[in-house]
Amino acid sequence: MRLSRVLNTLAMASALIAGLAAQTAQAQTYTILVNQQATSAEIPEGGTVTFAATNIGAASDAIVTLTNRAGVVVQINTLTLTGSSDFTLVNSPQLPLTLNPTQSISLSLRHNPATSNRTAGVININSTVNNASRTTLINLAGTAPEFSFSYTPQGGNASAISSGSTLAFPATAIDATSTATVVITNRGTATGTVQSITVGGVNFAGVGIPLPNTTVDANRTVQFTVQFTPKSLDAAVGSMTITAAGATSTFSLSGNGTGAQFSYAVATPDGSSPLNIGGLVTVPDAVVGEKSSVTVRVRNTGNADARIATLAVNGTGYSITDSPLIPVTVPIGGQIAFTLNFAPTTTGRAAGRLRIGGDDFEVTSNGLGAALTYNFAAAGSPTTLTSGGTVNFLPARIGESNNVTFTITNSGTSPTTVNSIGLTAASTIYTLMRVPNLPAQLAPGANISFGIQFAPSAQGASTATLKVDNASFTLNGFGEAPAALPTLRFTGASGTQEALQQPAIGLAIASAYRLPLTGTLTLAFNSDVFANDPSVQFATGGRTLTFTIPAGQTAAVFPNGATTMRIQTGSVAGTISVAASIATDTGFNLTPTTPPSVNLTVAAAAPRILSAIVSAKTASSITLLVSGYTTARSVTQIDLAITGASGENVATSRLSLPAESAFLGWFQGTGSAQFGSLFTVTIPLTLTGEVNTSGLSLSDTIQSIGVTLANRIGTSAATTVSLK
Repeated sequence: MRLSRVLNTLAMASALIAGLAAQTAQAQTYTILVNQQATSAEIPEGGTVTFAATNIGAASDAIVTLTNRAGVVVQINTLTLTGSSDFTLVNSPQLPLTLNPTQSISLSLRHNPATSNRTAGVININSTVNNASRTTLINLAGTAPEFSFSYTPQGGNASAISSGSTLAFPATAIDATSTATVVITNRGTATGTVQSITVGGVNFAGVGIPLPNTTVDANRTVQFTVQFTPKSLDAAVGSMTITAAGATSTFSLSGNGTGAQFSYAVATPDGSSPLNIGGLVTVPDAVVGEKSSVTVRVRNTGNADARIATLAVNGTGYSITDSPLIPVTVPIGGQIAFTLNFAPTTTGRAAGRLRIGGDDFEVTSNGLGAALTYNFAAAGSPTTLTSGGTVNFLPARIGESNNVTFTITNSGTSPTTVNSIGLTAASTIYTLMRVPNLPAQLAPGANISFGIQFAPSAQGASTATLKVDNASFTLNGFGEAPAALPTLRFTGASGTQEALQQPAIGLAIASAYRLPLTGTLTLAFNSDVFANDPSVQFATGGRTLTFTIPAGQTAAVFPNGATTMRIQTGSVAGTISVAASIATDTGFNLTPTTPPSVNLTVAAAAPRILSAIVSAKTASSITLLVSGYTTARSVTQIDLAITGASGENVATSRLSLPAESAFLGWFQGTGSAQFGSLFTVTIPLTLTGEVNTSGLSLSDTIQSIGVTLANRIGTSAATTVSLK
């Protein structure tokens, strides 16, 4: 049948060629315009209109417009369609038909391919032009795609498949992968489209699948791979769907897994129970120091011999005995067995993991007996400890404290006794509180608690060791600087002071402090006349003085129990500075960066006479002894005012004595160093002249002598020495 059609097509093509040759000699009668879908093209007489179907049975149309280009009236006599029955003339005009110049007529053609073979047809138009007969030919060509399928299994030969076929994969080891290559061939005559490809099934996957709506030229192929990866020994099924050239083809996928497969069971004196992969093996509980066991059986239920290369258990107290030599081969239907043991060294739950080949199992049991566990709570949730662990306290300021609660719990299954709780060495930083009466009996689940106080006395880390029977724990705390000291200030005297006085000063903080404080007052003397005065000191002696401020109080307390202390101002001009340093009673320095201080000033002034007396007297002489001080350590002149006795005339009533060199010698000498600016000056007076009153000596004629001392700053007040 196909051969006959090919021969007919060849014969028709020969006729077309002959007809075309006949036309070459005559002029063109028509302009031919072809519209297909969204395209428009002009073809010559004898040209071809090509139809490219998307798939077999998919009809497509073309509008052919004939326009009279002969320049004269043309009469269309006949219009015939010959060739493949895939072509039809949808509308045929009433003939004969007259066309004036440039007038047009349209023909509607349809192509509906029955196969994917290339088909041909001819439209023969007979016309009369200028009383002459003319023939116009329009050739028709039709194409369509057609897809076929084949697959090549791994290691096999290619086989054609059609919708409804099954792609069978070879037996494949579990978790291994076998593949098949699927080839899609366009055996038609037009470009076709592969709209979609899907592969379904748990054990099947498509790899390298072409993108949706992939076009395939005629006589071209596309291909992809289907993978089969079995996860069990059960038969596996899947599906593959290919939609191409508008037709959907469905295929089945099938395969079988091969390999070993294990089943597990645990046997105890109470019976046997199956064990799932990843399941839990429960070993009977055992007393600490004793042992319990179970038997584990492994059977090969697969369709191939199995090799077990690993048999191991981890976890404290667990071991395997009575096992075959590893690696071991287990034939189809065969089994091995071994013993899983638990010998606890401590009480409580013990977890482990058993591995058999590539399969893992959880293991659990409980150690029976007494067991002490420890925790402490500083803030928030308790922290669990083991012997050798550390109890960490929250940082505390010096003078303050932080506490923790330490709890001992019997987490075992038997009663036990706590015999001793204490610190390994005496400590003033750590204190145990509320320690229960010992020895203390603890039933299973019972606990006892006590407190531990951390009260740092210094900045930085502090440690101690806590012992609970044979268990040891490190106590660790960090001391921080105490709270800032309230403002420290001096009270009492300040500013300018008189010489040889004892003004009182005090010291206080602005508000009470929670810690007891100790401190030192330090006195310094800055002389204005380049000479020290050893008498400038605290009234209790010396130039340093300790004090305390009791906790909760504000005033400094000095050694005599008073809240003020007097200072000897001395007799030399200068500034007396008193500064304070302060610390906690444990020695932490709280002295401000700029220590508080108070200044007392003794000004340089005129001399002061403290006393003036007659130290010696004869008939013709008088010796005066004058004592005083001069803060400037300078006396330049001594003035004497002499007053005679009643009835006596004194020729010399005033006498000025230059004294600067004498006093300079005294104050610059080492002998004056211990006396500040104090001095005693002897003034001898020799008397001459006559006496008016019988029986009186010369010295008796003087009633009194007034004494004043002067320096460059001023003159002292006068002091009168009476001689009567």
